[in-house]
Amino acid sequence: MIRLNGAAAEKDFLSRVIEKSGQNLLACIQCGKCSGGCPISSAEVGGPRRLVAQILYGAKQEALRDPTWWYCVACGTCMTRCPVEINMYQVATALCEMAEHENVQPSEPNIHLFEELFLKSVERHGRANELKVVMNFNLKTRQPFKDMGQGLKLMRKGAISPGEMLKGGRADERVKRIFSRISSRSSSKADEKGTGE
Repeated sequence: MIRLNGAAAEKDFLSRVIEKSGQNLLACIQCGKCSGGCPISSAEVGGPRRLVAQILYGAKQEALRDPTWWYCVACGTCMTRCPVEINMYQVATALCEMAEHENVQPSEPNIHLFEELFLKSVERHGRANELKVVMNFNLKTRQPFKDMGQGLKLMRKGAISPGEMLKGGRADERVKRIFSRISSRSSSKADEKGTGE
């Protein structure tokens, strides 16, 4: 594989990703085992191998816009299969932070809304109520009937029940403490940014 020997800006991008992620991407041999086991790899979502190749070649804009890291489910399959143990979740997290810093729009336009609804469900109920999350997401994105066909199929098979919508459930104190800590850390980071420290 040809290694990056391009312009300083391209080398800088590679260095920043390595530094932020803590992963030695230069050790990648592009064997493809990561993408071979990745549950999100497809023609549209190239997977970890393509993403690492983009970073190694210094293709900053392509890497920051690549849907792979937006769809990453942090299952760890890529790292388990990787002969040099590159943790792609750490790389995905680094790219997410870099993209946010550079105002690069997500490849999935409403991904932040979905994350917010998912986390609110966990905060309220102690777990994600998938049916409520998807229904709320579809309502907020003004596509109320988007998944109705799939939902009806799942109901016929008994995989979901309309009664799930009525289930409340409450988060226990441990879950509340976790969200409380996250909230206090977020507000202290915001205060630091506001004061310019």
